[in-house]
Amino acid sequence: MLTSIRITGLQTYGYHGLFEEERRLGQKFNFDILATLQEVRTHLGDDLDSSVRYDAVVDEAVQIAASSKFQTLEALGETIAASLLRRFAIMDSVTVAVAKCSPPIAHSIEQVGVEVSLRRADLTLSQDGIVGI
Repeated sequence: MLTSIRITGLQTYGYHGLFEEERRLGQKFNFDILATLQEVRTHLGDDLDSSVRYDAVVDEAVQIAASSKFQTLEALGETIAASLLRRFAIMDSVTVAVAKCSPPIAHSIEQVGVEVSLRRADLTLSQDGIVGI
């Protein structure tokens, strides 16, 4: 049985953007996370070992968004995706969508965003034991 965990509409404040003002003043960001879990035979055992705590996934994404500054949404999304795969062994793949609610664009626009997808196989282990992408 294939199972996906979906978290939508996670909103947090962060200091990311190409312009120094964005990284100094900050703005709201929206996140959607879709994680595909390792195959299981059934969920009828009601066992958390066959799943993941949703609050832990949210906390991980928020912690990264709050503790680092990125110029691109792509780097932010990839960092979150890789961190989720490293932290939660039950995840086979993860897609992180990141959107800016107030992009510095001189036109009327609701938001801009990216979507980054990683599979566990995309993570590599270097000779010194460091997990990378």
